[in-house]
Amino acid sequence: MKHLPIFASAVAILTGCTHPLTVKNLNNYKNPSVIALQERLRLGIRPTAPDLQGHRLIHQVSRDLLKYNAESSTAVDDDNTYIDVIADISIVPEYKGSGWNFWVDFPGFLIWTPAWHGYNYQANYDIDVRLNDAKTGKLINTIFVPVRLDVKHADISRTWTTGAGYPTLGLAPLIGGLVTMNYDPTVTPLVNQEVDPIVSDYIAQQIALTLHYYKSAPRDRLEKLEQLKNDDIISEPEYKTQRRKIIDSL
Repeated sequence: MKHLPIFASAVAILTGCTHPLTVKNLNNYKNPSVIALQERLRLGIRPTAPDLQGHRLIHQVSRDLLKYNAESSTAVDDDNTYIDVIADISIVPEYKGSGWNFWVDFPGFLIWTPAWHGYNYQANYDIDVRLNDAKTGKLINTIFVPVRLDVKHADISRTWTTGAGYPTLGLAPLIGGLVTMNYDPTVTPLVNQEVDPIVSDYIAQQIALTLHYYKSAPRDRLEKLEQLKNDDIISEPEYKTQRRKIIDSL
């Protein structure tokens, strides 16, 4: 019996506490419906990304465009014979930790905060899309989508210090809190798996909406734009911006 407290402490240290990956605001980037192009377009995609995962995300955008009636390929010919639109897609990811994670560890270890709250992280994607007519080179439109995701996660690789909180009189989580303020790179693959399918589909829909009236006559383009606004697919400010671009292009 005298070894029971030591055994219990060892179990606490080894098990720590965990919190599954949760992206609190991911629903903000889920498309409520599919608004496909009325006329199929062929896109040549030119990707720009700092890492392999960024290129994978752009490739996923290319595949998702199919459901919006757009063929796409990353191979762009010099004369663009079989391409209607050139899409330059740039993705810059950024992952951040949070100073709040210190308090999650200390004094949060007293009530096992990492287990029910998790550590706070930020996953950001700055996504730029530039659409040009493949035949004339004329700029059609540009799209900038700042994706900002609030992530929560905790696993034993970080929470073991909170499990050691009581045996070390709070010293372990105090030191651990200084570490957990920084981003945990092991979370990135989990974020990519959870987030990328949603974000790629969201970007594909934004591209399709931008090209929705691309080949139409000016009057038809204005009518289609009006319909998008009336169906609450685009906002009033976006409607005014797009309408001005159509008028200026005449």
